[in-house]
Amino acid sequence: MKIAICDDEEVFTRKIYQFLWQEHDCIAECFLSPEELLKKYAAGERYDVLFLDISMSPISGMELARKIREWDKYAILIFITAYLEYAPEGYEVNAFRYLLKPVAENDLRLIMTDIRKKLEDSAQTLLFKTPECNLLLHVPEILYLEAANKETLLHCRDDVITLRKSLNELERQLPEAFFFRVHRKFLVNLSHIREYDALRLTLDSRQTLPVSRRKSREFGLALKTYIEGDIHA
Repeated sequence: MKIAICDDEEVFTRKIYQFLWQEHDCIAECFLSPEELLKKYAAGERYDVLFLDISMSPISGMELARKIREWDKYAILIFITAYLEYAPEGYEVNAFRYLLKPVAENDLRLIMTDIRKKLEDSAQTLLFKTPECNLLLHVPEILYLEAANKETLLHCRDDVITLRKSLNELERQLPEAFFFRVHRKFLVNLSHIREYDALRLTLDSRQTLPVSRRKSREFGLALKTYIEGDIHA
C-alpha cells in the first residue's frame, strides 16, 4: 500500500509516518508542501492513500485534492484538520475520512483498518456473460448500467457492453456497497458520482443521469453512508 502524507507542519507528518512505519504492508512518503506532491503526480507517481492537511498555503488541502482528482479518481483521501466545517466540501472530492488534530494513534489504527477493507472490496472482480465471451471487470471500471428492453447496457469509461440479462437480475448480482438503483432504468456506481441534486446526478465522466423522485431521499442517504465509510465501498 503506497501512502502519501502532506502537511506543512512536520510534527504531524512525522507522527503519521512513524505509525505507518510499523505497518508491514505500507510504504509511506512525506511532503511538507502541496507543490511537492503535485510534482510527483505530474511525473506519473500514484498513491493508494493520501493524508492531506486542509489548512496549507498557498494551496489548501481541498484545492490539492481537486487537482489530484484530475489525475486519480480512485485514491483514498483522508483530510487532516482541527475543525470539521470543511466536511461538506469533502463530498466534491469523495473524501473517505477526516482525521482530527491532534492526531490520536487509535484513530489512525481504526482508519487503517477501514482503508484495508475498502481496498480489498475495490479489488473485487465481477463476472459478466456477454454474447461473445465471459467478461471479467473490476468494480471501478463500471460507471453505470442501463436497462434496454430485455437486455442491459453496461457503461464503462471507454466502452458500452451489451448483457443478455435484465437490470433486475444484474442488480441482485452486484455488491450493494458500490451500486444504487437511482431510477428504474439506471443502476449507478456510487464511486463515480461527482455531483447530484434531487432530480439528476453527474458522473466523473461528465455523463448525466436522472434520479427518480421516489428514490431521491434514499439515494442521498446511501451516498452519504458510502462517503462516510459506514459501507466500505
